[in-house]
Amino acid sequence: MADDKKSRYLQYLPAIFQEDPFLGRFLLPFEEVIQGFDSLLSEIDRFFDPSTTDSDFLPWLAQWLALVIDEEWDEAKRRRLIAEAVELYRRRGTVSGLKRYLEIYAGLIPEIYECKWPGGMQIGMASRIGGTVPEHISMSGVTEASRVLPPVYHDYYVVSIEDSNAPYRIYYRTSLVREVEVGSETDGNGHEQPYVDIHLHSESEPVHHVPATVGRRDGLVDERYILKTRQGIEAEYRGDSFLVDQEELPFCFIVDVRVPIHQVDQVRWDKVRDIVETEKPAHTMYYLRLTPVYSEHVLHPMQIEIRSRIGVDTVIG
Repeated sequence: MADDKKSRYLQYLPAIFQEDPFLGRFLLPFEEVIQGFDSLLSEIDRFFDPSTTDSDFLPWLAQWLALVIDEEWDEAKRRRLIAEAVELYRRRGTVSGLKRYLEIYAGLIPEIYECKWPGGMQIGMASRIGGTVPEHISMSGVTEASRVLPPVYHDYYVVSIEDSNAPYRIYYRTSLVREVEVGSETDGNGHEQPYVDIHLHSESEPVHHVPATVGRRDGLVDERYILKTRQGIEAEYRGDSFLVDQEELPFCFIVDVRVPIHQVDQVRWDKVRDIVETEKPAHTMYYLRLTPVYSEHVLHPMQIEIRSRIGVDTVIG
């Protein structure tokens, strides 16, 4: 009998069976099946690694960890979550665990303030009207705001955004603008609509607004304040008015998620809320604050009927 017509497994049988032609052919199908198992077992570790397993295998792997995977998450996020699931279980109910979970989902590390709760009237981020806040200062960490005189005056280009849902204006300080370009372009429906391009000295690409028009406002006043935080940090704030109003409250905490304005539409806030509900300590209350972060070159003062926010997501006008 030719060697290719008999199973190699004959060599493992007693000598009296190794010359049996029928037995050599009989073992061939078993050899093919077992060889398939050998190939599978040689790379089986790949299936248990979230970074290398097939995407169809991810839900099954998550079940091993009693982890509920949101199918709306993209594949990269699901792989990271499964890979860190055990460590997240260890840190569940802690500030670090909640921060890491939100970072995996949104790519953003929130600020979490324990035993804190917003008190009284909330205008804007924590309690303010207009103006801008330095990036390194958290509004909820401010303990004092002292007015500094005299106020300062600036000239601005005013870009009116003709949003059908909520028209608003953006103020660009003229000293930071290199050039203002206006024109018209055709939208997807073939309609002409005006656009405004703001060329900043610090940016190579213009900020494009459409549909929009541009005007000019000179001599707008900015009151100046010195903010002081619990960590002893001081910074200057420029705006129309200011109010610090936050209270200590046990078993409560504030989750402050700061999102660049161009990424706001990319984050599902209902998903963020679900994560906080799952990962927060039991029997606690939380206040989820979603704060769009604007460029430092842009002023967003309060404007009744144009851009006025009371609370977090209530718009007047």
